[in-house]
Amino acid sequence: MLEAAVQIVTADGPRALTTTRVAKRSGFAVGTIYQYFANKDELMGAMVRRHVDHVVCFLEIACRDAQGEGPEAMIDALANAFIAANADRLRELHAIHAVWAKIGRAALLYEGSARLHHATLELISSVNEMRAERQEMISHALASILIGMLHALFEGGMDEALMAVTRDQLSRVPIVETVDGHDRSPNYSTLHVANVVT
Repeated sequence: MLEAAVQIVTADGPRALTTTRVAKRSGFAVGTIYQYFANKDELMGAMVRRHVDHVVCFLEIACRDAQGEGPEAMIDALANAFIAANADRLRELHAIHAVWAKIGRAALLYEGSARLHHATLELISSVNEMRAERQEMISHALASILIGMLHALFEGGMDEALMAVTRDQLSRVPIVETVDGHDRSPNYSTLHVANVVT
């Protein structure tokens, strides 16, 4: 059903998305569609949640695989996973961008944000001798950037420049705190897309 909705939006635009057309394209009865989605808005919201889940799954795997690596390798893993996950679902991303102005609820990103914060916290916890409160701060910064960038993609559509900005923003998070013995906490003023959702 969701794939049928994506196909309709990308081919004919968001106004063409109706439960009748989704039923016809997916091979389900209209009544079956209504068992899952009360209306078109719920269907569009499900499209968003599916994409968020897809991107967060990529990032969760990257976080697990990068545990114990150096800071640069961690940032590379997150940036590469984010880019790959969105590139893997370009048509779906295009469809979400087309309908985002209508549904545009940041709440659709909350669950993904919580999962991503947990995953980045586990990643950062693998850095030796980092204080617990600093681990929390760093993981919050990383998760906020990634979810903020995903929100920006939904609003503005796929943009290669935005992908480069994602890597740049992640690299600004000072994972290592060894500058003249002083604590280098994240400077949120430099994280332009952070805290869009969280």
